[in-house]
Amino acid sequence: MRWAAVALGGLAAAQPAANHAPVVEKFSFQAPFDEVNEFTGLRMVDDWDTGGSAVAHNNFVRLTPEKQGVKGWLTNRHLMSLPEWSLSMELRASGHSPYLFGDGLAIWLVESYEFIEGPVFGREDYWKGLGIFFDTFQNIDHQHHHKHPYIYAMINDGKMHYVPDTEKQDMEDAKANEKDGKKQVLPGAAENSGCSYDFRYHEAREDVSVLNHTRVHLTYKNKKLSLRLQQTSRGQEGEWYDCFAMPEVEMPFSSGGYLAVSSATGDLVDNHDIIHFTIRSLEGVDDPLADHKAWADGLQFAAASKLEEFDMRPAESLQRDYSRVLRAQAAAIKSTLQDVELLKQQLEFQLAAMTTGLTVTRKSLEEKGDVIQSVSAKLDDTESAAAKLAEAKQEVTEMREDMEKMKQDAPSRYGFPFFFLLLCMLALAGVGYNRYRLSVSHGTPYLVMGGAGIIAAVAELRLPETSSKCTVKATDEKGVNGDVNLDYLDT
Repeated sequence: MRWAAVALGGLAAAQPAANHAPVVEKFSFQAPFDEVNEFTGLRMVDDWDTGGSAVAHNNFVRLTPEKQGVKGWLTNRHLMSLPEWSLSMELRASGHSPYLFGDGLAIWLVESYEFIEGPVFGREDYWKGLGIFFDTFQNIDHQHHHKHPYIYAMINDGKMHYVPDTEKQDMEDAKANEKDGKKQVLPGAAENSGCSYDFRYHEAREDVSVLNHTRVHLTYKNKKLSLRLQQTSRGQEGEWYDCFAMPEVEMPFSSGGYLAVSSATGDLVDNHDIIHFTIRSLEGVDDPLADHKAWADGLQFAAASKLEEFDMRPAESLQRDYSRVLRAQAAAIKSTLQDVELLKQQLEFQLAAMTTGLTVTRKSLEEKGDVIQSVSAKLDDTESAAAKLAEAKQEVTEMREDMEKMKQDAPSRYGFPFFFLLLCMLALAGVGYNRYRLSVSHGTPYLVMGGAGIIAAVAELRLPETSSKCTVKATDEKGVNGDVNLDYLDT
């Protein structure tokens, strides 16, 4: 839907033509986004290209979702060479975290149409042109000269390196050193180029809804770049806040530039949405603020006129002519019923998809749970085996220590017992030898064996030295004494 149709179509029957600068449609967009790309099946934004994580929904364009490490952008296809202009944008930066969020978004007017992904709110560094940055990331590692969220403008000639989150002393040193100052572009380095403004919403608050937006009004006239902001909610509008006014701003290109908006998240995340983006020429406009008010009032009047179609006019009330109102209400009811039926089908379709997705996710989680349990059991077994191995190792160590100790104590521990045993053996040998001598010299009774057993007890045995025969005195079984002749061997 074009701005002209919204702003002027409802006013034609009720008031004269709007007294404000017209919208340049090829540089502008607003919801709803009804056109769908026949190749991708995604919604499109007329005259703009989406890239990265940017997705056009029916009522807004989401540059980045609440997801880590993503970048999204919109780039206009047409060269904007307006010497003086007014930019109106409505954005919504929100998330579930009350304190930690980032990184922010940016508005670009640069010499190159090509959008190359990079570290500066999703765009490459060393850009040539103008950048308006809405920085929500509070880097606690640096001592800033401002608090966040911080909004600021930067002009870069394509040769300066962007230095985010610069400490105050670094900025002062860069200003003092002209050589370094030419190499770096620093947040808030130019006078009146930025302000701190809390434009971000915490979605968990009860007083926050999808209608909490931040309006941005940026003007460039007479080489003066000015920005102001306004917060809105359902049925309410805050006061305009003047953020900065930079005098003597020279664009670093002569033939014009290309418009773009971009956003990025890092470790911290947020939703960054654009509701509408409008460019109007300020040529011939003396007061940009008054011109903007006339344009905004025209939009409000057009929206109110649509609702007044359901109210009776004074003449109709007097004449009790309800036909027009009834036709308008009937048409609205039919349209509402169609929308409700479509919404029911969409919800049913989405719920079916969500049910399938939940089933698949649950199954995947169960499988992963089984794997985790198996790994846990293996870890328990490993720990048990490790404990047993440690015990065995300790036992081996103790045994080794005992053996080493026994080895060291062996000479002193076993020397005396062996010596004592040797003495005992020698003593026994001496006793045996002595008894043998006694038996040979004094005689010892012997038993003389015969074929029937013991035949005599020899009382005295004398072995001659020259003969193998000897005579012994013996007593037989009956007690009769006598001499017995015996043969003997030397062995």
